[in-house]
Amino acid sequence: MRTVLIIDDEEGFLQITQIILRRAGYHTLVATNGSDGLQMIYSHHPDIVILDDMMPGLTGGDVCMRIKNDPEISSIPVVMHSAGAKIRNPQYIRQIGADGVLYKPSLPHEMIETIGRWL
Repeated sequence: MRTVLIIDDEEGFLQITQIILRRAGYHTLVATNGSDGLQMIYSHHPDIVILDDMMPGLTGGDVCMRIKNDPEISSIPVVMHSAGAKIRNPQYIRQIGADGVLYKPSLPHEMIETIGRWL
């Protein structure tokens, strides 16, 4: 079973996303901030990361750049998932090294299709 790590500071979003992904057959892990998310990546090596860009402290962009700049974990696909305007900017996405983008709110089938594209 493939593992998806969801990093987001919105509890409601985490719960909904977990339900969608579990119904699609994925194992899910969650973190509510960037620091905890990075620790979970190193300890669990998920198959893919769904990452909110707008979080207090370590932003999603910061987390993505750390993932992509570390050879130990850089092969893990990162899909940015946010309602923020920054992830609509292709230059920003290239700068942080994200593999894909989902705009909030996204429909369940969009989430499943995007994850499937990177696994």
